[in-house]
Amino acid sequence: MILSSGIRRSLEDRIVLCADCDATRTLSLLISGNLVCSTCGSDNWMHVPMTANIKETFFIKGELRVEEDLTVDGRVEGRIDLGEHNLWVAPHGEVNAVIHAKNVIIAGGLGGKITATEMVEIRLTGSVEASIKCPRVVIADGAKFNGSIETDTSSDTALKIGLQKADSAKMSHSGYSGRVLSKS
Repeated sequence: MILSSGIRRSLEDRIVLCADCDATRTLSLLISGNLVCSTCGSDNWMHVPMTANIKETFFIKGELRVEEDLTVDGRVEGRIDLGEHNLWVAPHGEVNAVIHAKNVIIAGGLGGKITATEMVEIRLTGSVEASIKCPRVVIADGAKFNGSIETDTSSDTALKIGLQKADSAKMSHSGYSGRVLSKS
């Protein structure tokens, strides 16, 4: 991937997800012009367009209304309302809240109730004990999930037929447990 100098400079100060250290980091610009993780030097990173950050040393209790994407690396209890923005719970993040967001990606711990308009993704390091309501759920093999999933499948007929057959079915796979609910 060839980046122009302007793009390189703008990405240098942004938060990225390093696949090798499995954490959010900043990038460093090498003399060769390559962008690498500022901590481990890996070039195996992904730009994460999260802008508001709750750092590891923070504990917030109450209601958060954020008009941009949010990364939680600390602890949050209460309510998180992001509207049409995304929530990233980092590997050290702990959230116990009622959440409303566009997408929710969990690599840390989360308990509560999640309502997402697009997708909820539980990564390998994620541990979730919650009720989830959204059109699409992705759970990595080995991730921990305990709770219920309700999908609104009114726009996808094929998926609706498949979920009706699995209505109220018990799930069990590598630590998953819960119920699959479908709306008719």
